[in-house]
Amino acid sequence: MDVVPLYLPNPVSPDYSHQVRIPGGYEWWYFDAEDPHTDTQLVAIFLHGFVFHPGYLRAHSRFMKNPTRYAPAIPDHFPCMYLCIYRNGRILHQFMNQYAPADYHAFSDQLDVRIGPNRLIGQSDGLILDLSGIPWELTWQGPKTFPSRCLQAQLSFTPNFSHPPVERIFLSRQMTGADHHWIIANPHCLVRGTLRLIEHNTEKEQIDFTGLGYHDHNFGTGPLGPGLKRWIWGRAILHNRVLTFHYAVPHNPSLPNEVHLIEGSEDGFRELQVRHTESDWIGWSKTGLRYPKKLAFHASNRPGTTLELTNPRLIDVSPFYMRISYDARIEGEPTSAFCEVAYPHRLRWPVLGRMIEMSISHSGVYPPRS
Repeated sequence: MDVVPLYLPNPVSPDYSHQVRIPGGYEWWYFDAEDPHTDTQLVAIFLHGFVFHPGYLRAHSRFMKNPTRYAPAIPDHFPCMYLCIYRNGRILHQFMNQYAPADYHAFSDQLDVRIGPNRLIGQSDGLILDLSGIPWELTWQGPKTFPSRCLQAQLSFTPNFSHPPVERIFLSRQMTGADHHWIIANPHCLVRGTLRLIEHNTEKEQIDFTGLGYHDHNFGTGPLGPGLKRWIWGRAILHNRVLTFHYAVPHNPSLPNEVHLIEGSEDGFRELQVRHTESDWIGWSKTGLRYPKKLAFHASNRPGTTLELTNPRLIDVSPFYMRISYDARIEGEPTSAFCEVAYPHRLRWPVLGRMIEMSISHSGVYPPRS
């Protein structure tokens, strides 16, 4: 009898699709970029199995508790596309759209990911993102989508380093009960493109974007939240190098914190051994989430502080995550850092879960929201 693999461990390139089929599994391609001249940032994520979708988490939990009664929830049921644009420290426009399984296509022999009208294509000189979705805003009545509007982005990410992607494990099985893979693909890119807001087929706004950007890729065999108390990750970019990190705090106090610090330069990508981490976690958001006002990593065999983050600016605050811009120093050299703090266990709160689902625009989705 033929056995269908639950994921493809070794595609042609780690940045190509791993064809994840395991219940509760996921795969995403993440991009962010900053244009310092206009104080504009953007985040775009192609999601196969949106691991932060409350409906996906509910469906997976039901299946795990009673697998003979409920069908498994698999990544194909929850393909989503996300885009958020920030300007002057606040959200300018955003969309989160969910699509039917037939609207998701990704290939293991080339970098080509399609979710509805959104497409990621790898070319010889970089990556092309063509994005389009229905935006939403937070109103006094809760999240509201605007079907008459369309948020579009056409972006090119041109890598400044020519090294092949490297793959690491993050968020251990001991902590979360699943395997999680982190692919550092193109962490230092020149980004150019155009952002547009269309309403009733008329262009209402256009932003020309030029800056530095980052791209990585994650996939896993189960949800991120179990066993995880809080988690911060981010990256800081200089003209000739980049540092990216994960720092996870487990719910179980007998387990150690997990820290990964990756350096990229023209010489290649390497993981730095962190001998000491400083974090105060004394900041509080208006939604009751803690975040560090100072975070510093001290790597072995490196004098002084390898990466230091101070002076946080909260640019996106929700009940389960925050995006934060920090002043950063890489071995004393000043730059900025773009980071995210997450509390995934909050996604299982019923009221919060329903509010998040209200912000997701659906395009021929099956199965329907549970």
